[in-house]
Amino acid sequence: MNDFLKLSIVSVSPSSVGASSFILLLQSEDFPSLRFPIVIGNQEAQAISVYLEQIQTSRPLTHDLFIQVIDKSNLKIEKVLITDFKEGIFYAKIILIQEDKWVELDARPSDSIALALRAQKNIYIKEALLKSICIPEDEEELEDEDLSSLETTAYQSVSLSLAELEELLQKALLEENYEEAARLRDQIEILNNQK
Repeated sequence: MNDFLKLSIVSVSPSSVGASSFILLLQSEDFPSLRFPIVIGNQEAQAISVYLEQIQTSRPLTHDLFIQVIDKSNLKIEKVLITDFKEGIFYAKIILIQEDKWVELDARPSDSIALALRAQKNIYIKEALLKSICIPEDEEELEDEDLSSLETTAYQSVSLSLAELEELLQKALLEENYEEAARLRDQIEILNNQK
């Protein structure tokens, strides 16, 4: 694994590209200045956010179900590798172990990462690939400031009481709308911190 670097998740944020897309920002654990974004879909962003924010779901999500299937079979996830970036598309492999044999599955990075989180396994990227796609630190900081400003504006535009927000949070959880639940929970935390 000398030519691979371990990655960690920096954030999952709404994308300015479209309402149903999100930006997953990843960085090297060894070189934190090496960061890069992946545009992911709403479902994958929800699957990653639910795990990161430790939201308990009433029923298993798709990635939870897949982990259950792996656990019940004679397989174990070993790691996830982000292997390539071609024509604006990232490629990944899920590395599994089956009776001392390695099995590689081609997968989208967003699904691979959601599974790696649940299996508590590491995510890696080829060092050369990371260096070729990483965004300069000053550009990344500008993007973070813009996202932070947009989130603050969105929170300020909603003037609901704490009780109303908590009621909406419970409703979102019952409807299994975990993305909305996470947003509402963040809003509740902001209001609680202002007391």
